[in-house]
Amino acid sequence: MKFTFGNLPSIGWVDPVGKLVELAQLCEREGMDRFGVSDWRFYHDCFVVMTACLQATSRLEVESLVTDPFVRHPSLTALAHATMDDLSHGRAILGIGAGVEQPTFWGYDRARPREAVRDAVEICRRMFAGETVTYQGNVISVAGAKLNFPPYRRDLPILIAARGAKMLELAGELGDIVHLASFFVNAGHHRDNLEHVQRGADRAARRMGTFEIDISMPCSVSEDRDAARRAAKRPAAQGILWTAAAERYSRDRKDWVRPEQFNVPEHVVEALASWDFWTEARFPDRLADLITDDVLDQFALAGTPEECAERLVALQRELPEVTGVRIYAVPPAGKPLFEGYVDMVKGFGRVARLVNGAARPAHAVA
Repeated sequence: MKFTFGNLPSIGWVDPVGKLVELAQLCEREGMDRFGVSDWRFYHDCFVVMTACLQATSRLEVESLVTDPFVRHPSLTALAHATMDDLSHGRAILGIGAGVEQPTFWGYDRARPREAVRDAVEICRRMFAGETVTYQGNVISVAGAKLNFPPYRRDLPILIAARGAKMLELAGELGDIVHLASFFVNAGHHRDNLEHVQRGADRAARRMGTFEIDISMPCSVSEDRDAARRAAKRPAAQGILWTAAAERYSRDRKDWVRPEQFNVPEHVVEALASWDFWTEARFPDRLADLITDDVLDQFALAGTPEECAERLVALQRELPEVTGVRIYAVPPAGKPLFEGYVDMVKGFGRVARLVNGAARPAHAVA
């Protein structure tokens, strides 16, 4: 299983950009496969951070996790990623999603986001191949776009992040890496997601197993089990609100239906909806107390390294199509944020080694 550490920079991050680079270096030392850099508006620039991380490492792959078709024209996104790929000798990954759960700030239209992703992938893939691209898309077009340098790789990988059924099908049709972006850690739900991925793959005559599939995993790991589980309640709450379509951007999504496996009490959903996680870094204790252990385990991976590894091994057995996991980590309280993330990287380095067999949890032996 491939491990990606990535949800930074994000709400609450105030450290200098060099600290992100230090975390990427630590991920490489701890044996992580990839480092994902977010493209949140007006935090440290995604592509600049990616470039710095690639220059500071030698093995680690670095991906945009994720950008979207609207914030930059896809031809410029392709140019940036091809440049980073050249600089790093083939370690850049383009991650893209629909961008519908981001503020626009300057009021641009996000018409037909799924078709915009299709257009963006087409433009980027053809530019990576060295073509001069003139393309009339359903949403995004381009005329005469071409890299004025030889691409290091003509098949630079493209990750497509998806939660809704139609976007999952598009990812199965087009993605080199299909990213199951739901924060609902439920094997049955992910099995439903994989059926949509399969439909898209069938449409393009692609076989499952010829492309990667990874999943988002909200989590916190610590030898202090209680502290880790307390910290994980924040991303779990985000996952509950996303899955219930109860936060500001997902409320209006016509493509989203609550999964049949979702069973969080409605009074908990309503209470959590009073918290705007897009602007409030702190998760109120009164809301955290509403998330019981059984609910937490549906939306987060939390506990000791051994406990987290055991759960991942079990999930891997239930979902053998899944080839990787994206760690969306939240450190326990009590330390400065950067130090907390250092602990998270070290903890998940141990989890990765346990899962991938350098050492094995006692209860995970077949």
